[in-house]
Amino acid sequence: MSKDRRVDDHAAMAMLTYSAVIEIRHMARRHQPLASWPDDDYVACIAWLADLAHNIAMGARRESRWRLSRKQKRPMAWTWNVAGPAGQAWILATLARNGLAWTPPPLFPGRASDIHG
Repeated sequence: MSKDRRVDDHAAMAMLTYSAVIEIRHMARRHQPLASWPDDDYVACIAWLADLAHNIAMGARRESRWRLSRKQKRPMAWTWNVAGPAGQAWILATLARNGLAWTPPPLFPGRASDIHG
């Protein structure tokens, strides 16, 4: 078995955004949530995954020229920090399922990884 291909934040963001859209479409058509979702409310699961994908896409936005010097070195830092344990697990599982190895950014100082806690 070959090793997973190591990717940076930009490649991870592209795969995660694509995968989220595919999974949202799948849930909407089948009326079933992700297997890891704690209940059968597929609409809530779609909303959760859409929120997560929105946070991923925010890291991909184009910066104005004057902000380039201040551009974040890890575009996935915000997404990783607000995703919470379920979102982080989805991120890692999705990348692994697609044969991609990615190193998560560190958590923000003094911030729990779960936006609900």
